[in-house]
Amino acid sequence: MGWVSGIYESAGEGGNEEARKFLKPTFSRFEYHIHKMLCQLRTSELFDIILAYPASKPALEDLKTCLYKTDQRGLLVSRLREQVAQRLLQPGSDTKEIITTYIATIRCLRIVDPPGVLLSRVADPIRKYLRARSDTIRCIVSSLIEEGNPLFEELVSTDAKLVSDSRDEAESYNDPKWTPDPVDAPADFRKSKGADVIQLLVSIYDTKDVFVKELQVLLAQRLLDVQDYSFEREVKNISTLKSRFGEQALQGCDVMLKDLQDSQRVDERVHEQIPSVPLHATVVSRLFWPSFQPAPLKLPGQLGRAQASYDRSFAALKGDKKLRWLPQLGSVNLTVELKDRTITVDATPLQAAVLELFDKQDTWTSDALQTELRVADLGTVRNALYYWNNLGVVASMPDDTWRLVEEQGGEAETTAATVAHVVEEEEAAVQSVESQRIEEMRVFWQYIQGMLTNLGALPLSRIHSTLNMLAPGYKGKTTDELTALLEQVMAEGLVQKTASGSWKIVK
Repeated sequence: MGWVSGIYESAGEGGNEEARKFLKPTFSRFEYHIHKMLCQLRTSELFDIILAYPASKPALEDLKTCLYKTDQRGLLVSRLREQVAQRLLQPGSDTKEIITTYIATIRCLRIVDPPGVLLSRVADPIRKYLRARSDTIRCIVSSLIEEGNPLFEELVSTDAKLVSDSRDEAESYNDPKWTPDPVDAPADFRKSKGADVIQLLVSIYDTKDVFVKELQVLLAQRLLDVQDYSFEREVKNISTLKSRFGEQALQGCDVMLKDLQDSQRVDERVHEQIPSVPLHATVVSRLFWPSFQPAPLKLPGQLGRAQASYDRSFAALKGDKKLRWLPQLGSVNLTVELKDRTITVDATPLQAAVLELFDKQDTWTSDALQTELRVADLGTVRNALYYWNNLGVVASMPDDTWRLVEEQGGEAETTAATVAHVVEEEEAAVQSVESQRIEEMRVFWQYIQGMLTNLGALPLSRIHSTLNMLAPGYKGKTTDELTALLEQVMAEGLVQKTASGSWKIVK
């Protein structure tokens, strides 16, 4: 703006200085206007800037400077919340995508506003939305142990601190570095300057226990999928997680890892006695592993004989202990020899059992297979048949009948090709954390039923407070856990929710 001041310069030594003083208010106003316009531009682009992080750091520095010089913080919060609601918090958005965007939002807004006031005001609807999604915990936990994921990199950072429960967080006024909250901080604002990304994700829930339980479920699923007792990666992951969640919280995981080590030693001793039996078992401590989904299955033929031989050898080694088999778990490496081809696959025990029966006779109906294998759900039997049908091993015939395809070509090939089946994803062998929490809450159903029968429709808060006073063992339970139980029994037709949000017994 030197050319403007040059117009107003007067003769003499102080002319230039007088011009600057004269134009200073104009320059200040002009500079404010420039910063305000740039701030509005960056604010309108902020959601895209967050998605482009870390490449968008220069734009964030621009925004930080502009916010310091202008009063646009309220506008930024309202605009960004609108963009988040319109473009992110939608039923069609993937939970992992929402979590990734939330992490980017944390990092971006900490550049723009280090105290965290803007983050607190913008993140609140994201946190509430994530809390309402049933798969949020599972997505966070799986990201924590997925190498290459930003959360995994955060987990292994050298300056990591132990994760604490959100309800344990309290502001220390004895801290010599304590400062009052910023003037625009909301009433429930908590400083997050010491909280890293993982701590902020865990604080979506009241306690870290739900994450520890999900870790145990995920570890159980991975250990059950382990072949040749090779689980070094899981040991490394648990060791890293202990630095964030604590040794005591992950004691159950230590027991699970020890079970696999013990299983390997026992398996070696068993195979010294029966080297020809192609079966390797994992012996688990029932009290320390997550609950398993019940799925009865009678293994036929050579599968059943191998199981019986292993059982006898184990009993000879451990006279005071007896195995209770969970035949629906694990995997079977099969080499299927047909007349014109050989197929090698890794199948589930049920899929292997279904194919084993075709060695007994060439044609089966789904109902007959279900009866022979003593499976509770006919759908799982059909799912196994679809698996072999897609591989061209069995072919579908009328009246829900299936037959073995020894040779491809001709009618058999045509039949197999015309039946295109999608194999449905099987239910997880290990119960999810949500299912376990609902089962644990079942013990309080009788209290709730009595309340709603005697007192009529009650709001959630009244049910929660009454259970806290009267039901032994309820203290420490959250309204989220109570809501999950009520929604489950509502699905079973036992209660219903009124228009006012209260709950009542279905009569």
